[in-house]
Amino acid sequence: MLQRCGSVSREESAGDPGARPLDSQMHAPIERLLHALADLSAARAITVRTVSELGSPMDLIAASGASVATRSRIASASADCGVCAQALHSGELQVATAQCSCASALSSTVGGDHKVIAVALRHEERACGVLSLFLEGSAKDVELPPGFLDLLPALGDLIGAALENTRQTEVDVHSSVMQERHLLANEVHDSLAQNLTSIRMRTALLRNAVATRDEGRAAKYLEEIDESLAVAQSRVREIITQFRAQMDAPRLLPALQFAIEELQGASGVQIELDCRVREPRLSPYEEVQIFYIAREALTNALKHSQASCVRLVLDERAGRYELTVEDNGIGLEDGKATDHGHFGLNIMRERAQRVGGAIELQRRKQGGTRVQLTFPSRAANDKAVA
Repeated sequence: MLQRCGSVSREESAGDPGARPLDSQMHAPIERLLHALADLSAARAITVRTVSELGSPMDLIAASGASVATRSRIASASADCGVCAQALHSGELQVATAQCSCASALSSTVGGDHKVIAVALRHEERACGVLSLFLEGSAKDVELPPGFLDLLPALGDLIGAALENTRQTEVDVHSSVMQERHLLANEVHDSLAQNLTSIRMRTALLRNAVATRDEGRAAKYLEEIDESLAVAQSRVREIITQFRAQMDAPRLLPALQFAIEELQGASGVQIELDCRVREPRLSPYEEVQIFYIAREALTNALKHSQASCVRLVLDERAGRYELTVEDNGIGLEDGKATDHGHFGLNIMRERAQRVGGAIELQRRKQGGTRVQLTFPSRAANDKAVA
């Protein structure tokens, strides 16, 4: 079974004509690996290609030892190209003297036969591309270092896994951006659209009151419009604050610590961090969602609870993480749990669903409010899969 791996664009890379652009952190190691393989094997050229989303030709990811013109010809070669196609579809290493279109592209520039060594790039036992080495001479004439052919399948697996991880990261980033846009659209609608509709209705009533010279009604509607505009302005500021918040550290716990220091400095309220676990094993996407939930819960506590102390606790129980934000403030009014933090609670709940978690909001017996997020740990997920 074939699958795609690597980045998703087929545009030409400025540094490697004919090849797809690849994240610089990935491209440089692959290029160094290809140069090292060329030195070991005396290969005329080496290419890394992946299965194209369009089927044929394959996408040229990186190459070593080939001219710009040759790379362009190889990049346009058919996915059913001889030895390379055999390696891709069989998943096994192939060695042959073959006049496939890739070898022909090299032969047209240097002449002579080429021994082609091709090995599939694999991810989770599925082929997603091919690593091809082109050596001058026939299959019988070329000698390789001892153990070299045994090394290539392992390299194919490593490169395939690395390219798939890069592709998945791009997919996650795109998904995250789209979901953030969806959240922003929802919150603009829920927090502003109804408010603006109310303002328009009162504007019509104000116009009627002015036309009938009813100063009392006109003053009343004008005051209501002013109050509604103040609420709308406040909610716009909340939306901007929510969606501007960023993780200022690469991992969750340092990012939470930075956020706490920032909020504590701005509010003057004591905020404690009680972490009872090691750094959670989470994907970058999960870390971002949980960071935003924690920051929103802290911000709500500082704004609405009138608390002198807020505490954030991260714990793990029965295969689930528990992130709790609690304060010693005025607590929730009866029946008002769903209104706590205005529209921010809806954002938190949507984020919790994205990581397979849930949000619970409750009044503390000793006073104040507790917001608790529970979500599965990676260790629990790994055990369930096993």
